[in-house]
Amino acid sequence: MMKTGKNLCTIILIAALLLSSVITAAAEPAPYMIGDADGDNMISVLDATVIQRVVASLDVADYHETAADADGDGTVTVLDATSIQRHLADLPTNKNIGKMSDAPVAVKWDDNYCADFEILEIHDTYFIATPVIPLPVIIKINGSISDHWCVGDHVYCVCENVYSDYKTNCYEGDLVSIEESTFVPDPNVAYKPVIYLYPEEETEVDVSLDLNGELLKSEPAYNGGWTVTASPDGTLTTADGKQYDSLFWEAKLNADYDMSKGFCVKGSDTGAFLSDALNRQGLNEKETSDFIEFWLPIMEKNPYNVISFQTDAYTDAAGLNVSPQPDSVIRVFMAWYASDSAIEIPAQTLSAPARQGFTVVEWGGSMVK
Repeated sequence: MMKTGKNLCTIILIAALLLSSVITAAAEPAPYMIGDADGDNMISVLDATVIQRVVASLDVADYHETAADADGDGTVTVLDATSIQRHLADLPTNKNIGKMSDAPVAVKWDDNYCADFEILEIHDTYFIATPVIPLPVIIKINGSISDHWCVGDHVYCVCENVYSDYKTNCYEGDLVSIEESTFVPDPNVAYKPVIYLYPEEETEVDVSLDLNGELLKSEPAYNGGWTVTASPDGTLTTADGKQYDSLFWEAKLNADYDMSKGFCVKGSDTGAFLSDALNRQGLNEKETSDFIEFWLPIMEKNPYNVISFQTDAYTDAAGLNVSPQPDSVIRVFMAWYASDSAIEIPAQTLSAPARQGFTVVEWGGSMVK
């Protein structure tokens, strides 16, 4: 059977992404010097210059994107160049500039990765896939597969030795098994809730969930709760030294979502709408970007999306316990469905508590019928 792509441009784009940022599952990635944007193992004015050129979309000879995040906010902006300049001038700035990272860029999963995928490319010793639920995640699965499988097929795979890089949304793992997918989206599943922790100082934090439903996935492994050391920049470190930017969970909830108020948005306008709506509910730039990166690919192709942000209907089904007690808690959960035509729906009023002191932020969503 001929192995042809459904969209050549998409395949080329994905291939380019993988060539530039694919994760090697065979070994732990090497640590890097924070602020060393040009990769010469020292901090100098050249690192600030490289960042300024990258921000201005100019060519650079050598560039280490992860190390370039000198202020540790998860993005590379001109503020990172300023942080390096302040470091060189002995002015107050990120105290970690010039230090080696304690954790690799990629994180190895404790458990196997089992999911339904659409095959995007097939090669002799590996294939490239993306989850059946349209998400901005690409995985390189090492292992040859038979000619029975073709590009475009939906398959259920079990992978081991899996590494993930949350900054690039690229994964890599080794194939254990492959079979035909029987996946049907479940309107009762809360997809990709993630929890961010921002204490005022480095703090050991316990987090647990009170679910009216069934926990399906978690990362790091839930095991009755999470205990992590949280830093003010949001970095979470587990007892075995692995680092994450958030706690991920997914569950089938027994929730009766309230769709009596909300918004009807054109698919093409969904990105701009979400950016504004999430900002009004207290999400910062990174959290908003993470939310949109996850949900927009499946929503923007619809003629219209009917969206309602949930309060009690969600929190009653998914209680969140955090110790020590946070000063601010922001939980944003979107229930939505696609519509072929515009519908009238009373508008919701969106607001958020002030972010002060130890702040906990969570976002997630569910496709409803």
